[in-house]
Amino acid sequence: MIERYPSPRKTMKRLLLASLVVACTGVFAAPSSGEKPDDDFSQANRLLFMTDHLQNLQPPATLDYEFSHRADDGESYDDRVVLDIEQGDGAGKQVAVDFLSGDRHRYVPDVGNARGNPIIMMFLQNDVSTLAQRTGGSWRYFQRQIKFALQDKAQVTQETARFDGNTVAVKRIQLLPYASEKTHREKMAGAAQRRYTFVLSDDVPGGVLEISAETPAAQGQVASLDKLTLTPSPANEDVG
Repeated sequence: MIERYPSPRKTMKRLLLASLVVACTGVFAAPSSGEKPDDDFSQANRLLFMTDHLQNLQPPATLDYEFSHRADDGESYDDRVVLDIEQGDGAGKQVAVDFLSGDRHRYVPDVGNARGNPIIMMFLQNDVSTLAQRTGGSWRYFQRQIKFALQDKAQVTQETARFDGNTVAVKRIQLLPYASEKTHREKMAGAAQRRYTFVLSDDVPGGVLEISAETPAAQGQVASLDKLTLTPSPANEDVG
């Protein structure tokens, strides 16, 4: 069921704040004290939310991601997301976030004691908020569907990819979390076939090479693609 939701502005604010409160522990998947052991979580969940992606960074470090939005209706743009990383008080890292720019800029508070890469949660929360605004549904519905799909339906493959002129080993995670939706399929405006892809690698700074969410074009509907891609730079080349 697609539920109603509050105003888009309030929803976005809550989503971004929520994403930082739970960053790297995972509102979508990660366990809390007393819950089932790690082995009971899917490989996709463990890779995304239970891995220390930032362990290969020596602070201070910077992760620079290109953000591309493409849509058949002409609403397309290129932007960037920058993560500045310092040593945290404990084992984790302190992460300052610059999320998009200009009219698209979103205020995101610093992330304290991060271990997983916060870019994963930021991308997902931004995406479910956008879907909620477009469909008139609740971001919580989309979030739950992603959570269920990551546990039960995600596909994980081992491949290679190119980064900074080198071939790196990657794990590719793919899921279609809304594909089984029937009752509200028409209201979802094509989002039922939205495919999420995560490309992770221990050989790149921050562990996340690429994240994308793509809705294919259908009759009378608009195709769309949102993609984050790690860009090589001297500021984030220290991996080890």
